[in-house]
Amino acid sequence: METRIKPTAKGTSEPIKGKPGSFRIYFSLGRDPESGKNGKRVRYLKTPKRTIHCKSKNPKNWPGEVANALDAYRKELETYEPAGDMPTTVSGYAEDFHRLRESSFGSPLSFQREEYDVRHIRELFGDMPLGALRPDEIKRAYAEAISTGRFTEAEVRRIHVKLKQVMQDALENELIERNPCISVKLPKPDLRVRNFLPPDELPRFTKCLLSEPMGPMTVCTMLIFHLGLRKGEALGLCWEDYDPEAMEIRIVHQYTNDKTLRAPKSEMSRRILSIDSSLAAYLNDWKMRQRNLFEQRGLRQRNSDPIVHALSPHKDENGNLYVSITRPDGHNYSRWFRDFCVDNGYGEYANVTSQFERNGKLHTRGTGYSGLVPHGLRHTAATALVANNVDLKTVQARMGHASASTTANFYTHAIRANDRNAAEVFEKLSEGNEN
Repeated sequence: METRIKPTAKGTSEPIKGKPGSFRIYFSLGRDPESGKNGKRVRYLKTPKRTIHCKSKNPKNWPGEVANALDAYRKELETYEPAGDMPTTVSGYAEDFHRLRESSFGSPLSFQREEYDVRHIRELFGDMPLGALRPDEIKRAYAEAISTGRFTEAEVRRIHVKLKQVMQDALENELIERNPCISVKLPKPDLRVRNFLPPDELPRFTKCLLSEPMGPMTVCTMLIFHLGLRKGEALGLCWEDYDPEAMEIRIVHQYTNDKTLRAPKSEMSRRILSIDSSLAAYLNDWKMRQRNLFEQRGLRQRNSDPIVHALSPHKDENGNLYVSITRPDGHNYSRWFRDFCVDNGYGEYANVTSQFERNGKLHTRGTGYSGLVPHGLRHTAATALVANNVDLKTVQARMGHASASTTANFYTHAIRANDRNAAEVFEKLSEGNEN
């Protein structure tokens, strides 16, 4: 497909059903010169479609915004120098799809997040031809990625959403006859059912965690456990985010499984959390230990250093070994957490590969894990708050949910338990009045 359009190319806008003020825009490129021959049907070419969302709430202003968007898209296409023919591989088309959408995003962060998805598509499907991608190939790639621990089920669902969008664009450009992603059904997570710790297990979990040697992994777990953080939020914390005097922690970054430090997923995720005295004492102790650990390696602790750190070895130009301060890989932390849970009775491996004893305790390693996961500690924290009558708005703010309805959907069981307590309180008050 040509991407440098002619001045006479006709721009078209199509309203998106069910989304007032949203349109798909594209340009017609005329008849495909290779179609209509030898009995083949005539095909007409068009540019990739681009979705726009009008800023005005007044429908009378939408035609003007659409016209401006078409003009901007036309200028972009007129000045674009193609690197060659239109990509015919899954990864090549996904990258082209992403690049042409840059001006349609409301923020650079959204464009960057799509870039991660496209990178993962390239990793999973590489140079596979567009027309060769079949549902069974997609399922096989996802199953292998999950079984090897490369991606979580949640990450695979996100990748699939983007792949489906990319392949739909290829379908609309008549490069493929059907979207192979349509028939791939991934199980949806039940947001109301989470593997979490019941209230009576919290003291034992704390005891197990404190019995571990203090280190980056135990500190990360303690932060998630006490504050209900997302794993990436805990890994993204720096010492400058911790105020020991005010006993507060500021959430302004998250560290992704792609080893990228970026802003939180939403504005509500940027928040300041009060912390309890036991967590403050734990962090103060850890800061001193970390400082000593760094000094032993000739490093100086700074406020910009991560609270949850890793030491990465390197060699200089003379071949001398040195270390730098970085953050742990999120997958490595999840692996440590699985081993910790199995060793302490919060999970199990379906396939045991080894067992060993250390300090009088049996340790088991294997594959096929089932049990508590780091995000379950976030659910544990929120459930404990709701169960102890902390109001929903406060729980929403501490969890960083965009709306209270999200919080309510996650923790329905705890809210219903409180509602039962409310009914019993009214019964007691009524009985008191009768006496």
